[in-house]
Amino acid sequence: MTSAVPIAASGLDPQDRAAIEQLIQRHAWLIDHGAADRIGELFCEDAALYGIGPDKLGRAAIAEWGRQRAALTERRSRHLQSNVLIEPLSPETAQGWVALTLYRHDGPDEGQAVPLLIAEYADHYRKAPDGAWLFAERRLTVLFGAA
Repeated sequence: MTSAVPIAASGLDPQDRAAIEQLIQRHAWLIDHGAADRIGELFCEDAALYGIGPDKLGRAAIAEWGRQRAALTERRSRHLQSNVLIEPLSPETAQGWVALTLYRHDGPDEGQAVPLLIAEYADHYRKAPDGAWLFAERRLTVLFGAA
């Protein structure tokens, strides 16, 4: 097991950490609020998204998945994210992990507040030339599924 580099000693600027946390939350918010068609904006051109259906390689493929997800107008979801850990790898790259509890319902009624799954994202982030942090890779691993 490798030891984690403490954030304070790692050189990760607090503004960078806040920007990465905002990126993580924006991803969930876009999906949960019917705007997944904008999800491609959060990824690098050469990014990869794994664990949500077939692998999506490149921003265009990720954006297409987002358009398909946004078209599911009767799907209601909420991504509850916690246990965010971000470790810098260089001034322009970082890795992170995020625990996810996903609630989802398909249909016009309210549905039940029962978690669909508990999962973990393993992420790689990259700072773009304009200073914005983007996903370079996002990998979802389901830890517990619905009973």
